[in-house]
Amino acid sequence: MGTGMTFDEYYELKLKPRAGADAVFFQAAEQERDGMFPMPLVSVASHLRSRGYDCRPESLDLLLESGVVNPADPDAWSQADVDTAAAHFEDCGVFTPYAAMCETLGCRYADFVRALREAAERESKAYSRNLPADDQYFVMHRVPPRGVTGPDGDLIDIRPAVISFTLADDIRERIERGEDV
Repeated sequence: MGTGMTFDEYYELKLKPRAGADAVFFQAAEQERDGMFPMPLVSVASHLRSRGYDCRPESLDLLLESGVVNPADPDAWSQADVDTAAAHFEDCGVFTPYAAMCETLGCRYADFVRALREAAERESKAYSRNLPADDQYFVMHRVPPRGVTGPDGDLIDIRPAVISFTLADDIRERIERGEDV
């Protein structure tokens, strides 16, 4: 697995509403997912950025010119075309700052977003108010990647870093005083 998000992770973490939301919001997310393709070039750039790739429309023009991606219509990309572009950016290490941070920390961008979303859901429920999944409200914790050795002592795998978040003390204090955050 790479650093950036797959399309399924994007749907799970960016489109789907939080747990406990009304069913109509889940249906809307499914409809949005099902109607995303074919996707215009400008939307492809935005979509790939939200998946952790530092993509601009000009970058996509270069992929088209070099033949890395060959959509049937330059302004109507299929999901396979978008995923091909994502794979190219992954291979070249072209990430947004947050995804690049995740690569440095030894985790995937989806792991970061998932942990942040889970923390926002947990604290929203605990304080009976909606808290955004925004890292400015939380403190990030990291357990570094760990090597796994076999019976003979040889390295056989590396477990990724584990990311978690707790509510920042100043935010918690403001909530407890009844202030808006």
